[in-house]
Amino acid sequence: MGLEPKEQQILEMHIPSINQLSCEGLETALSALPAFTMYQINAEHQKIKGKGQDALSMHELCRAERNICDYPNLLSYDIPHWQYQDYHFKNFNDVDELKLQELSDAIEVPRYYSKSPVNYTSQYNGDWIRLFIDNKFYYGNLYSAVHFILNTVEEKVHNWLNQKYPHQIQMNSYLCQDKSYKEPMYTVEFTTNNVLNSNASGELLTAYRHFENALRPELNRLLNTQTPATYIIYNVDDNGCPTVDLICKNDQTLSLIRPGRFVEDFISKTQNPAYLDFLASRYAKQAIDKILALGF
Repeated sequence: MGLEPKEQQILEMHIPSINQLSCEGLETALSALPAFTMYQINAEHQKIKGKGQDALSMHELCRAERNICDYPNLLSYDIPHWQYQDYHFKNFNDVDELKLQELSDAIEVPRYYSKSPVNYTSQYNGDWIRLFIDNKFYYGNLYSAVHFILNTVEEKVHNWLNQKYPHQIQMNSYLCQDKSYKEPMYTVEFTTNNVLNSNASGELLTAYRHFENALRPELNRLLNTQTPATYIIYNVDDNGCPTVDLICKNDQTLSLIRPGRFVEDFISKTQNPAYLDFLASRYAKQAIDKILALGF
């Protein structure tokens, strides 16, 4: 099955017949385990696979295959990734394959960056990480504040949109004529395919995308004028397993956090995340006001 001895020992605690299973059988057995049991298994595996003081690792497509703890700071891990993505996006129809390969190779080479390049925007947008905080295992998401705020703004605008242009609206209500009911009963008819609402909400989202694209560099510049800070939001997922959102305020913050000593560096800079919601609420209001001004 290709398992390391320690990994197999961990699984044997929960799947006693593991030695008799094929790869497909093991996958089936794992998928049948309760979510919290899988959390316990993942926690034990993380102690083996993770690196640094916090047994940290990142699992994100297109990121470096090397462990993030091999890099001197979060900024140094992210810049080569941004350079690759930025080049690919700007030259999508005319990519120099040699240049692209050079940028791809650079992602795997830990290089120290103390400052961010011109026009850099962090790519940490809910990147999936796993780590221990105070000896407790967490499923985590790593953000830069610019993305966390914009995601929250979008959520607030979507909530407003769904209220203004609901997908389900009341069409008619009438009193039932069935006399078998002891009390008056009303029936309500709804529609879930309102073409006018669907068209309006689509146009509104397009208008919001223009607003967001203009706001992103402005917000990034604002945050980079401020002092370094981190924000931490603890939660649980739908299965009751511990989760955590880890948010870095700006580029300078990224340069000060060493993946190999992540929690130590992160916690010392933690501030109240209410500030992020304050900014998100302010920009959501601006977005809605601008959309309304366009006649929606």
